[in-house]
Amino acid sequence: MKTMPYNLSVPMSKAISTSLTQSKSLSAAREKNTVALSTGKKVNESYDNSILYFKDMRLSERAQGLTDVMDGLSNIISTLKSTSDSIDAINDFLAQAKAAANSALDGRNYMSSLTGKNLVVKDSTKLSDLPDVKTGDEIIVRTGDADKMESEILMTKETTLKDLGVAKGEEYRIKVGDNDWAVLKAVDEDMTVTDFFGQIKEQFGVDTFTYEILDGKLTIGTTDRSAVILDGDAWSDKFGFDLSTTHKIEIDGDWTVQYFSRVLSDLDDGLSAALDTTGRLKVSMIYGEDLAIADAAGKTAKSFGFAGVDDGGSHTLKSYADQYNELLRQIDSLVKDGAYNGLNLLEGDSISAIFDEKGSMMRTVKGEKLDSESLGLPTATDDWNSREDIQNAFDAVQQAVYKLNKTAARFDRALAMVQSRESYLDALSDTCQTGAETLTGADLNEVSAQILAIQTQNELVNQVISITLEAESSVLSLF
Repeated sequence: MKTMPYNLSVPMSKAISTSLTQSKSLSAAREKNTVALSTGKKVNESYDNSILYFKDMRLSERAQGLTDVMDGLSNIISTLKSTSDSIDAINDFLAQAKAAANSALDGRNYMSSLTGKNLVVKDSTKLSDLPDVKTGDEIIVRTGDADKMESEILMTKETTLKDLGVAKGEEYRIKVGDNDWAVLKAVDEDMTVTDFFGQIKEQFGVDTFTYEILDGKLTIGTTDRSAVILDGDAWSDKFGFDLSTTHKIEIDGDWTVQYFSRVLSDLDDGLSAALDTTGRLKVSMIYGEDLAIADAAGKTAKSFGFAGVDDGGSHTLKSYADQYNELLRQIDSLVKDGAYNGLNLLEGDSISAIFDEKGSMMRTVKGEKLDSESLGLPTATDDWNSREDIQNAFDAVQQAVYKLNKTAARFDRALAMVQSRESYLDALSDTCQTGAETLTGADLNEVSAQILAIQTQNELVNQVISITLEAESSVLSLF
């Protein structure tokens, strides 16, 4: 007996098939609008609209390329602005240097001098004919800052005499003001430098003497502006004091006063000695530095009456020269610090500005060396004791100002040009970006409304499917 096969599958009704198709279409539309809502673009893939898609891509790529170019121009603008600020500072320094030279041209030095109070002599008088003056007497003449001396050797308060190479038993002569010569003795190699100089107060009762170590520098001096004088090369060799302006001469009784004056004058540049109108020997420092004279042995200086110190002079030209030289150093330091992002236009480096995304349009801004040497500024020499040197410096500063202003104007023109190009490229980039957004941009309000409508339609379709399935299920239940 053959059994007839039964087909138990239920064919899908046309209503359900249509509803499912609509649901799938609505889901695709919802997904597309969701992407548009999140990206703000109605064309996100080439198959959405190939023409608009590729136009948008080209415009967006150019906008990005222009933005990259502007980033480079922004760096160049910052470099040029930094350079301009440095040039302004150099201009200020040049103005101060010019003022220093101008003041030096109008200024003059005031001499410091010591005049013999005791002896009235003639140029032909022999020294041996004068009372208390004899062969072998020694005189020390010191110029510069008479009331202080600074060591050139770095040390601390714990530095010992042994550290300086001072051996036990060595003796050092020092004179403070009008006091007699004191002898400082290295009683112990482990004695500190401060203890060594402490002997001045402890043993000799000199209250005006000071000593201190600050920032690694030992400074000795007096508190009452009197002179401190060191005798012996060991002060320089072991303690590092500069004795280049401390001179010692040994008297020969056969010298005439005139020859003695010549010996004194030859001790130091700017030092002069001669009889005044009253027949008294006058020793002067024409550059205005302090002048101190003392007897190292014998009584020659006291006999003449010029032993002592005069700090009433003023080395006006030297102060202006020092100020001028310091300004040149500041200019050189500023130029070295003028680098920006690895480039320094003030040292002659160049920088290239690219004006399009293809790199086909370019402008190179050449730097220029603006240190003191390149500006043609001479260093003040010989403390500006020569008026010709001062005038040369003054003229050189004027030329340097002209050169600096010319360079500054060139950099300012380059800055204005780059800023103009940046503004143009910024506007062009915005135009490209706006054009791209116009082509493919989505109306977010419209997209939101469409998503809401699709959700509503989808809910209705789902209800249709649900109702249809329930109806068909009821019919099947009858069987």
